[in-house]
Amino acid sequence: MRMTSIKLDASFVANTVRSLAALLDKNYVCPEIAASMKQGLLDKLSDGEYDLEESGAAIAGKITDFLRQLSNDKHVSFHFSEQPLTIQSDNSTDSEEMNRTSGWYNYGIEKAERLSGNVGYLVLNDFAYPEFAGETAANAIGFLANTDGLIIDLRNNFGGSSFMVTLIASYLLDAKVPVHLNDLYWRSHDVTQSFWSLPYVPGRRYGSRKPVMLLTSNHTFSAAEEFAYSLQAVGRVTVVGEKTGGGAHPGSTHRINDHFEAFIPNGRAINPVTKTNWNGVGVIPDLECHRDEAFDIAYQKLLKQLQNESA
Repeated sequence: MRMTSIKLDASFVANTVRSLAALLDKNYVCPEIAASMKQGLLDKLSDGEYDLEESGAAIAGKITDFLRQLSNDKHVSFHFSEQPLTIQSDNSTDSEEMNRTSGWYNYGIEKAERLSGNVGYLVLNDFAYPEFAGETAANAIGFLANTDGLIIDLRNNFGGSSFMVTLIASYLLDAKVPVHLNDLYWRSHDVTQSFWSLPYVPGRRYGSRKPVMLLTSNHTFSAAEEFAYSLQAVGRVTVVGEKTGGGAHPGSTHRINDHFEAFIPNGRAINPVTKTNWNGVGVIPDLECHRDEAFDIAYQKLLKQLQNESA
């Protein structure tokens, strides 16, 4: 194992773990689990669990694994940086930098293609913030608006913004019938934030009548799962592929010191139809298959469905 250039003496490690425990106790969305994680960390610290680790990365990895085991929450994570972390307030963002970074990969909109049989194929690898990505999304969906059926590929989508989820979902629904897609409960303010389909979207809607297939994999995560779960719950889409990763708790990054930071979920999704979410379970496909087979299965099923409808 490569030795870190940062000196991690016992006092530094102990203070880091205690700070992390306090942050979890204060911020994690489920107070009972938060208390369990806090006590678990302090117990392991007292037992000398982290004394023999040779690097900050090893400590961060061990703690991340432990916290995920206790919480069954893949969003929880603890990170080490060799370089000093930027000093900024939690959740602060640089809009210009976010826009530039997202633009480098076209805001996660990897492909918009018309396939044989007049089937649309849209590859979404991220749900970037709509204030940056909205125009690109509108153009992509507008290009596909005349197709008779649509495949949306989420197999390499690890999440993003719930606002973008709402925007793209709205293109697949009708303007005159608002649909309650999801709620997010936030512990920090003890409030529930509701997400409904939008009465107006720029450009053309795809509408609610044409068939839509969603492709998933075990890497599909977070906001991508929100998109699939919400639309599956209202019967708008058919999910094809693998069970997804199972992360339904959004949160924020907390800087602990110059070299450690943690992502701590402080919210949880509550679907208005199922009254629960996909955390630790994943989105269960309607047609379960290996991720590499998902496109062909969805495409053939869609072609057959369109053929039967036109007969």
